[in-house]
Amino acid sequence: MSSSQDSGFNHLAIPLWGLFIISLMSVLYLAKSVFIPVFLATLMALLLSPLVALLRKFYIPRALGSAIILLVVSTLIGVLLNYLAVPAGVWLERIPAEIHQIEKKLSPFRASIETVQQTAETVEEMTSMDTGEEQAPDVVVKGPNIFYTLLDGTQALLINSLSFVVLLYFMLVSGHSLTKKVGLLFRDKGYRTNVVKVTNDVQHKISRYLLLITGINIVLGAIVAIVMWLTGMPTPIVWGASAAFFNFIPYVGPAINIGIVTLVSLLTFDQLPQILLPPALLLALNLLEGQFIQPLFIGRMFTINPVIIFLFVLIWGWLWGMAGIFMAVPLLV
Repeated sequence: MSSSQDSGFNHLAIPLWGLFIISLMSVLYLAKSVFIPVFLATLMALLLSPLVALLRKFYIPRALGSAIILLVVSTLIGVLLNYLAVPAGVWLERIPAEIHQIEKKLSPFRASIETVQQTAETVEEMTSMDTGEEQAPDVVVKGPNIFYTLLDGTQALLINSLSFVVLLYFMLVSGHSLTKKVGLLFRDKGYRTNVVKVTNDVQHKISRYLLLITGINIVLGAIVAIVMWLTGMPTPIVWGASAAFFNFIPYVGPAINIGIVTLVSLLTFDQLPQILLPPALLLALNLLEGQFIQPLFIGRMFTINPVIIFLFVLIWGWLWGMAGIFMAVPLLV
């Protein structure tokens, strides 16, 4: 009797796990306004907690040290954004406005592109031939007023930002004691010690990973800025910052950045070798960083299959948008 019950439970295990995963993803999607600040604050706390511990060695209290770290980091981010906002805004306006120049420089490839377009149009006409049936009229549903949409978005951004800052501060101040409090939930002393040890080890490894990957991306951004300046690209600091920013997204981020640099290079230069040089050098730097530098410093500590990373980025991007894309790899780690 017991063996038949066990086999019945085994058959139900996969459907139950499937229902659990679907329910979990539904909760994460519907409550993303709550979970995104919590997860972001947790990752930032793991990144900044070594700096708070360093200040603690100089007899600076954690509350004061956390406030100092938050103030310094916020100031640096604000100064950087203020410096990059103007040139980045210029390029965001210029690229769509001067798209005809890009088409003109790509005119040697235009014939083949037009052939493909004509073929696609022919196929579309063949598949959408009139069958004699009347088409249903289109129904247009008016959305909310743009004023209310912007107001709701601004309110959500302010609330999420405030929640993120407050959570981050309290995690930096008292996050170190949370592990001990979790360990106290277990009565067995040996099991409690193992839980605390494993938790501390996980926190240490994730903090190390975040610090290393942030440092590598900053160095990569500086090198890219220098290389873009040597090749004659305008606003090279912008492309260095974008290289560091997009490199937090494995595979997809560097590809997006190379595409942006290629568009800017098309607008800037006239000769084909000059056009191809900046994106080619950027691709070489990304390959060098991804295949040699990152494995050298991070080692085999976080060796993960690229397919799993890509799927994880897609899933978290679908759940939480851009925030999920940036948090995908640290959450997987």
